[in-house]
This record gives sequence, structure tokens and C-alpha cells, in this order.
Amino acid sequence: MIIAYLGRNVKDYRENILRYLEDLALTCPKCGSRTVFHATYERHVHIDEIVEWLTIQRVICIKCSGTHAVIPDFIRPYKHYSTGDSEMSLRDVDDGIPVERVETTASISTLRRWIAEFREKSRQAAGALRALLFRLYAGTVNESQLFGLKIFGVLEKILKKLPRIRSSSFVIGNTNIWLTNCMAGIFV
Repeated sequence: MIIAYLGRNVKDYRENILRYLEDLALTCPKCGSRTVFHATYERHVHIDEIVEWLTIQRVICIKCSGTHAVIPDFIRPYKHYSTGDSEMSLRDVDDGIPVERVETTASISTLRRWIAEFREKSRQAAGALRALLFRLYAGTVNESQLFGLKIFGVLEKILKKLPRIRSSSFVIGNTNIWLTNCMAGIFV
């Protein structure tokens, strides 16, 4: 899958998807070769209490024939809730709010699943972002700058060292754009 900035929200996505896609140089996350448009499919996303249906573009690699969905960064991969909804909920938990008191339309069991997955993947994502920063830009983040930070603070500190990219301004979305477009093989 490829995560990209494809609009600020569902309305922007629907109105401008073709223009956003034309502006991207989509490469295969498996082999790095050029891709071409292949097919589409429908998927839904919960944004607050509204369920929206979106048409998702798929691309195919001209070299390895791998197919990949191009997902807007305001949607988390394999999740039915928006990046904004899940990030705000995860930040609340990170700030010490008990799961039962987090304001979200997601069920408590869904929120607990997000927490468990995020705890596991966010540290991997931070390591992968640091590796990308070093490999692509010869940059580093001093370990002492990360000491004592909660995971969103760690991700934000690393993302600030990377060149600014167009995104929906969510830490999770921005992280996922970097990771899926630099063949890191992970996402949060």
C-alpha cells in the first residue's frame, strides 16, 4: 500500500482526487519501480459519527506486477476510523486519560485494540523514521532529545528533522506517508 496526501478531508478528496494523483510520482513499495493506474475499489471510513464511502485507486508496478492501494493519509491502513479520530483518542490515552473516559465513537474494545497495535508499531515506526533520516539525509536525532518523551513527542521530534511534506497534519498520517513511500515496510 502507498499512503499519500490526497486531500485534507473526504470532501477535498472527492473533489480533487484525480488532480492529487496526477501530481504524485507513485513508485512500487516492493521494488521501487514506476507504477500505473490499475483499478479502484470502494471502502468506508468513520469520521466522527458519519460513515463515508470513498473510491480508492489501485496501481500496478510495471516491473514486478505488484498491485498497491493508494490510501489518503487521513485514513489509517486497515482501520475503519479516520486518522484524526484514532490519533486524538490515542493521544488522550498517552496523556493518561483512562480508556473508559476517552471521547470517541469507537467502542472500548476497538480503542483497546488501537492502543495495543499502536504501542507495538509506534516504536518500530520511530526507529524506521530515524533510519530514513540518517540514510536519506545523513541526519540524526540525539537520544537525549527523545528521553522522557511520550511516543507522539518522539515521532514529532523525528518528523521535524525530516523535510516537510504535504500531509493532513496528523502525526500518524505524516509518519505513514514517510514509511510507505520509503519502502520501510511498516506503518502505524
